[in-house]
Amino acid sequence: MGRYSKKAGANPAAAGNASGSPDGQSLNHAHAAIGPWLKQVRFRRCLFGGVSEPDVWKKIGELNTMYEAALSAERARYDALLEAARADHTAGREKSGDESDE
Repeated sequence: MGRYSKKAGANPAAAGNASGSPDGQSLNHAHAAIGPWLKQVRFRRCLFGGVSEPDVWKKIGELNTMYEAALSAERARYDALLEAARADHTAGREKSGDESDE
């Protein structure tokens, strides 16, 4: 075991459903793109060990952009679901109100 090995159960999100949705599917395309990007990302090495700081900041910026896109898409999805639920609730109240008048 290496010094930086992962502990079993250390990350509850990694166990089973890491996507955040109940059925295990990604919430949106932007969210689905983050995992593969994280698996393939590599940093430019420096001459005396370590990695290039400008390269790290560039990759952090790319990741931040991806997370912002995923968050924006999730907000749009949430707003659409909330609006649909409100419309259903309003329609249900109107229907029950019509029946009580009779």
